[in-house]
Amino acid sequence: MGAGRVDFGFLERLTAGDVGLMRDVLEIFLQESEGWRTRLGADQGNETGETIHTLKASGRAVGAHALAELCEDWELGEIEGTEAILTELAQAEVEIRTWLAD
Repeated sequence: MGAGRVDFGFLERLTAGDVGLMRDVLEIFLQESEGWRTRLGADQGNETGETIHTLKASGRAVGAHALAELCEDWELGEIEGTEAILTELAQAEVEIRTWLAD
């Protein structure tokens, strides 16, 4: 897959080319993403910060670099609100689902 929201080549290198492990990691990310979206949509104070921190690490782990950078920007106070993060998460989810379907 070409350049997109998720760098699958990064994850492939991280998993030493183990496609089964890649699938597992991506499926876990998708399972967790529902909870992240719910918590970020509710804007629950301290929990929002914890969720964004977790999402930043998880985004980095799967190669969703733009998502991780947005989360870091939020942590640094460079952006307010979670709308951009939620949009980026949704776009990453679409790419991950597409990759898993192949």
